[in-house]
Amino acid sequence: MLSHLPATFAEAEEAEIIATLEQWYARLADKSTSEAAHMCFRDDMVRQLERGERGENASLPISYIVAMADAKHPPADHALRIHIHAAIDADRFNDLPVQIRAYAQRALTQPPLPIGYPSNCPQVVNDYVRDNAIHLLIDLIVAHWPAVPKLYSSQTRHSAAWLLALVLTRHGSKLSEQQVRRIYNGRKTHGRRVAKFLIADLPFE
Repeated sequence: MLSHLPATFAEAEEAEIIATLEQWYARLADKSTSEAAHMCFRDDMVRQLERGERGENASLPISYIVAMADAKHPPADHALRIHIHAAIDADRFNDLPVQIRAYAQRALTQPPLPIGYPSNCPQVVNDYVRDNAIHLLIDLIVAHWPAVPKLYSSQTRHSAAWLLALVLTRHGSKLSEQQVRRIYNGRKTHGRRVAKFLIADLPFE
């Protein structure tokens, strides 16, 4: 069995995994930044605004997106600005819902909110794409190299979480094995935590 092979095999396999992770990271790097996460949420909110205006069933009502923007959530502010400017360009600003027109009057005299959230805020939105990439990469490692421990290093083998933390740290995301493990273990509640953060302070029940 693989577990009884000499340590040199484990070392060679780890070197192969690290080299592969470097290749995977190169493909994902520009898609896993806080800016990429912002665009992901912004673009989804633009789609929800369009669906809401067409009278279709939107997962986020227009009132929620406006309230999120008023609560200083950058993706909501930017989504509304895109939607409003598109309506202005199409000469249909007056056809927009009252809530959106009112937001335009409040917001368009001010610059857009800066992308991202400050360090004293929860980072669930900033880290959304990165954390999803971690979930995916951990599963890919153990699928390709079944002998590698998934989340906890053993006396003879580094875990997939340790190897991924090593590569991420090399590229500026300073994470430990424990932190990668915590992110992976939180995957089932990831979406719920993001939703809770975005709507926590909204004036709706």
